[in-house]
Amino acid sequence: MDGFLLIDKPKGITSHGVVDRIRKLLGIRKVGHSGSLDPHATGLLILGIGKATRFLPFLMDLPKTYLATFRLGVLTDTLDLTGEVLVRKDVPPLTREKVEQALRKFRGEIDQAPPAFSAKKIQGKRLYELAREGVLVSPGKKRVTIYELELLDMEPERLFLRTRVSKGTYIRSLARDIAEALGTVGVVEELRRVAIGPYRVEEATPLEDEEALRERVLPLDEGLRHLGRVVLKPRGVVRFVNGNRVSLHALAQRGTTMFQHVRVYDPEGHFLGIGMLTWEGLYPERLLPVEERRR
Repeated sequence: MDGFLLIDKPKGITSHGVVDRIRKLLGIRKVGHSGSLDPHATGLLILGIGKATRFLPFLMDLPKTYLATFRLGVLTDTLDLTGEVLVRKDVPPLTREKVEQALRKFRGEIDQAPPAFSAKKIQGKRLYELAREGVLVSPGKKRVTIYELELLDMEPERLFLRTRVSKGTYIRSLARDIAEALGTVGVVEELRRVAIGPYRVEEATPLEDEEALRERVLPLDEGLRHLGRVVLKPRGVVRFVNGNRVSLHALAQRGTTMFQHVRVYDPEGHFLGIGMLTWEGLYPERLLPVEERRR
């Protein structure tokens, strides 16, 4: 069983916990995910099953879309409501105009410090492991991109937001920083991931529906449908599967632009792997194992 599985993760389980559950359900050890969700968060988690784990890196850089509720006036060590309260602070009277003005500072490229409780590694150890040992590390800031940040609604102590962000963005850090810009403190109260690139949570299967999970593993190439597609001529197939550059003249079909990863097929429509298309030709990046190419 090789392919991708779109999961609607419930609250209260880690992403690794989801991986373990799918391993037991499908009876296969080789399972990974394309980007974790916090235990308290819900929503879309994409898993690679079997040989699909080789292709998970091509999903990891996709932007992610969230619906978030920020709770103002309280700060915890985890930057969500599961943590220990560190500070309580009054929330100044807020208007929609004042909130929108603060949000403008966070659109586009920003420098962001990850939470102390996160999966980021420092000297080989994850921050949440250090934090549980009583060592709170302040990691350096990282450049991330907030593509969209929309205020959906607000209450005196809550903001309801929709945001689309780059890989590596922490919504908990965003809650902390936006609250600070508003003159208070804040954490994430609710968080749901509704999309990863073009893949939407409406396509996902609830983790509890074990029967459906067994039946809804996507074929390898369908789980990579965000990538363009090229078809090779027979002479191009030979060069590609042997790890050699394929000239543009050996492409039978090229419905995509240059300098991007593409799915590669033989003339009969069999998926061969992923390549990088350039003006100099098609360079193999990740090949499907030989025994899988004609399944």
